[in-house]
Amino acid sequence: MASAGKRIVLTADRSLMTNYRGNFLYGFIACGPYELIPEVVFDKLFCPSVETDRTTGEVKVAQCGLRRIESALLREYDRSEVFLANPEMLDKCVGPETRVVGLNVMDPLGMAPVTTTMSPEKLSYIAMKFKKMCASIIQLKKKYDFKVVVGGNGAWELAKPDRMEIHGIDTVVVGEADELALDLFHDLENGKAPELLHTFVRNIENIPMIQGPTINSLIEAMRGCGRGCDFCDVNKRSKKDMPLERLQTEASFNLRYGFDSIWLQSDEMLLYGCDNKEFVPNSDAILDLWKGLKSLGANFVGTTHMTLSAVASSPDLIRKISQINDMDKNGRWLATNLGVETVAPSLVKKHLGIKTKPFQTDEWGAVVREGCKIMNQNHWFPALTLIIGWPDETPDETQYTIDLIEDFKETKMRGLIAPLLYQDFSERNSMHFGNLNEAQFTLFWRCWEHNIWVINDIIPIIIRNKSYGPVMKLFMAGLIRAGTWAIMRYFRGLSKELFNGRLPEDIVDHYSRRRSVTASLPAKL
Repeated sequence: MASAGKRIVLTADRSLMTNYRGNFLYGFIACGPYELIPEVVFDKLFCPSVETDRTTGEVKVAQCGLRRIESALLREYDRSEVFLANPEMLDKCVGPETRVVGLNVMDPLGMAPVTTTMSPEKLSYIAMKFKKMCASIIQLKKKYDFKVVVGGNGAWELAKPDRMEIHGIDTVVVGEADELALDLFHDLENGKAPELLHTFVRNIENIPMIQGPTINSLIEAMRGCGRGCDFCDVNKRSKKDMPLERLQTEASFNLRYGFDSIWLQSDEMLLYGCDNKEFVPNSDAILDLWKGLKSLGANFVGTTHMTLSAVASSPDLIRKISQINDMDKNGRWLATNLGVETVAPSLVKKHLGIKTKPFQTDEWGAVVREGCKIMNQNHWFPALTLIIGWPDETPDETQYTIDLIEDFKETKMRGLIAPLLYQDFSERNSMHFGNLNEAQFTLFWRCWEHNIWVINDIIPIIIRNKSYGPVMKLFMAGLIRAGTWAIMRYFRGLSKELFNGRLPEDIVDHYSRRRSVTASLPAKL
């Protein structure tokens, strides 16, 4: 007998419905071209599905954003009417009683910087999985005539009438949907919802508390940043810190489910509780947070994002966080994302807002070097991002960042560097590989030379997973090495294509150590 369907069905594409085998780095595979990686490798080896009830299609774990919407709706809807679904089993929960299907998206069309860089001119896994999910939804929609609403970090990519029509979408929400979710879903059911909404949360009390476990035990510690970078959408959100008691309650759902750690989602974790205009971290608030969460029984507490200026200004804070996690005793290394973007003083001053505070813009290069050193000394593994192809970038400005990467090589900085092509939200000034000049190509090449050295060094850590047997670990190690070889092979071919048959070695040597880095470290360090 066919299911009557749930009134409200919430889901996300399959590239997001995974715990990434407990390793967030595996998530980057979804940004790669799906033509080059067999789907079974993605689905089974790197990113297996979250636990799902095979009879009903209900997932046991979901994104924090979906959990927020679920909680907002449960203020009025009955628990039996709101359903979190596996995107590959929508036929089990969508039926004649279904009124709204809500989708959470990260990068649905593959337009974000990581994806455009990793899948140039190719369809990425995340875009392919989104298209596959939408194809299923469109067929179900023709049969049952429900509404489709989309929100999440990547919703802006779909906020055009032609894109909405192609993917079967009725409403796109750009921004924070927490406050209006309940009214929006009522309007969707009544056929009165607008096609596009831009919205932001005004009061932290209006952000509903999650009521179930989340992907990789990730809970939202704070929103917003306040650093003022002109290329970052996060800037549009006011900074909001979630109280410790609330975070403890949300973390408990994950620990009871079976996760052994807690991960804090943030836009800049070291600004949690910050109460000064110089952006010096509030060490007491952050340490109380770490201790309060660790006391719940977690093996460790990690976080998604930090900023190197905050790290460099508070080395004792990083050391104490590591001590709370016992990282100095058990040899555990934790990764976190940090944005470098550029160290060219003119570009820093123009584009990075007050990212360098409490330091000056012309100190940023030294701050980045010192911050990474502090991270490594305390068992933190930096995952750094760079932006290549600023609309106003000159080769001399690119050279500053090339010199930074060569310094990392000399100091054996243990961390990955993700060089990303500049992406413009207006889609007018975005950078493409075909537009790279020699200096920008050199920066890409140097970054990946460094990454290959680091990846070879940390392969035992990357494949350290209790779900892998010895044979599988060998296979995974070979697959990772093959992936890095393919990347360098691509850049070697790109060099010949862009620069009249010249090899990378002919290009990069010209830009090696052209500028002597003599800037002294800031006095505050």
